[in-house]
Amino acid sequence: MIKLYDENSYTSEFSARVTSCEECSEGYRIQLDRTAFFPTAGGQECDTGTLDGKEVLRVEIENDTIYHILKTPLAAGDEVLGKIDWQVRFRKMQHHSAEHIVSGLAHSLFGLENVGFHLSDKEVTIDYSGPMSAEELLLLERKANEAVHKNIKIIAEYPPEDMLCKIPYRSKLDLTENVRLVTIDGIDICACCAPHVKHTGEIGLIKLKDLMRHRGGVRLKMICGMDALFDYEEKLENVVRISVLLSAKQEETADSVERLLKELAEQKQKTAALSKQLAAAKAAQIAETDGCICVFENDFDTDSLRLLANEGKKKCRGMFVALSGSDDVGYSYIIASATVNLRDAAKEMNSVLHGRGGGREDMIQGFFGAKRAEIEEYFSTL
Repeated sequence: MIKLYDENSYTSEFSARVTSCEECSEGYRIQLDRTAFFPTAGGQECDTGTLDGKEVLRVEIENDTIYHILKTPLAAGDEVLGKIDWQVRFRKMQHHSAEHIVSGLAHSLFGLENVGFHLSDKEVTIDYSGPMSAEELLLLERKANEAVHKNIKIIAEYPPEDMLCKIPYRSKLDLTENVRLVTIDGIDICACCAPHVKHTGEIGLIKLKDLMRHRGGVRLKMICGMDALFDYEEKLENVVRISVLLSAKQEETADSVERLLKELAEQKQKTAALSKQLAAAKAAQIAETDGCICVFENDFDTDSLRLLANEGKKKCRGMFVALSGSDDVGYSYIIASATVNLRDAAKEMNSVLHGRGGGREDMIQGFFGAKRAEIEEYFSTL
């Protein structure tokens, strides 16, 4: 089988003869005497497109044989017209060539090895063998874009075996024959089977947008070309909206958000202090009883409800039940008692009142799905 993508990565339309067609679980596995469809390989997902107008679902390679998966059959011996989805192919060419630049520089700058690569229609990730700091990531990104601006020629070729052993190329596998090298002069030489652009300038902007720890090393998320432009447009739209909402300059939105968050935190502290004072005052007004007390307070946060329960348990011999919620959504509860083992009592009350929760012997917390009248009735009889 002739791999047209190997000879010219820009081939997007071709004619071929069907050499075999066999049924499979998804439809039919079809072999051609030649193809421009790149199969899933080397961390890159396969090309998409059509054969004689029929959608190619998937392209896979087994023992150097390429299979095109279609829902409907093609007759062996027929000439067919293949069309590659060029926008999808070119995007993958851009990103794969960008990965070679980034990985070559990561190796020369920081001594890192590329130990994983995934290129799909949705995202591109690269895994490296060791750590990388935020400062190193920024340097790597800038050096990668400098390589793009230089518009360096990208050469894909099969060097003779007697020359191959003299070339210092990168490879995840121990290859000995039919090694295809992709060379970006001064940046990288790497064994690779995928289609690439001819010059680095075709890649466009390279953006390394995320860095995370991964299996003892790091994982980068990368976008380039139009993907990087679309990502910038989306982020800019959000910055503009935030800028308008905060009445701040675009370049000052982060400072404005930090200031706003600080003010909110201060207000929360003040509100919490006032809620605790109110809880203590309400508890002080409650009359003492030998039974249980139920109090419904929707304006209290959890800390205030807990304070109310702790103060309220001094006013009753039974249980002090502080609740917040409604009949529509149910009620969150905090129950305290100085005399009742609440851990033992929790199972029964949760069963009767359609609840869940638990805690210590003197305090439990949870949720009741019962109506307010049912809750009041239950505790009034204890």
